[in-house]
Amino acid sequence: MQQTESRGNLPWPVAPIPKGPIISGCLTLDEVIERLDKWSGELEHWLHIWRKRNAVFYRRLPKIESQIRHLLDVANEHVPEDRYAEYGFRKSRLLARYHELLARCLSNAYEWEKDTEAVKEFKVAMSLAPEDASFWYSYVRHLMQKGQIFQALNEINSVDARIIEKKDDFLAQQIINWALWHSEIAFGIRADIMKHCIALVSHVGTGLLVRGCPRPHPPEHKWEHSEILRILWAGMQCSVPVDELCQREGIDEVTYWRWWNRYLPEEWGGVPALV
Repeated sequence: MQQTESRGNLPWPVAPIPKGPIISGCLTLDEVIERLDKWSGELEHWLHIWRKRNAVFYRRLPKIESQIRHLLDVANEHVPEDRYAEYGFRKSRLLARYHELLARCLSNAYEWEKDTEAVKEFKVAMSLAPEDASFWYSYVRHLMQKGQIFQALNEINSVDARIIEKKDDFLAQQIINWALWHSEIAFGIRADIMKHCIALVSHVGTGLLVRGCPRPHPPEHKWEHSEILRILWAGMQCSVPVDELCQREGIDEVTYWRWWNRYLPEEWGGVPALV
């Protein structure tokens, strides 16, 4: 019978630490890549499945960190740079995945030194695959979770708009969400970045800022800055007429344009555009 450990009210057993595969020189490159992918997937699953961080998790975390470092060593040793391109992949992209996995593992630790190492590993992953938006997103999400809002804002303001488009509207949606959650980001983000995100959301037709958002607003309740910004940004979406938006939100157009002049600087302009 499989041994289980207490995890509060969670019904499933503690995920066992995966065993690393045996990699020998007699394996073909296909077999090496398949085993590395399976191994990294099991390590990633282990980190993901822990819905509740407890003493058992932190006790096992150093073993997972050790395995991921070993995974990186094996990939460096057994995946040749020249032959790897023949299979339609890039070795740097593979190593970036493993560095990002190591960074996520280190970011779960309590120690400040581990967090510093995690930041370094995130940056290594981004440098190995600068065209992949997922590594950039993972790093910014780490900064947000650690409460490092101004560092996250700097990363958002320095992002290449072309990277945002790599994930359709996913990254644009996340940037808008971060801006609505944190006033430091909302009022510090570059106008061209936010306009680009709004235009991208409009372009794919998700209606993020309008769909399902409005609720009846009590007359005596003061409008929060995040609510005002959401309405203004919703008005910038290509498919949302201002009069319809105002009726939907329970405000008049005079209020909308007064908010516009007060909260949005001149460089925002009137219409966002994909660059």
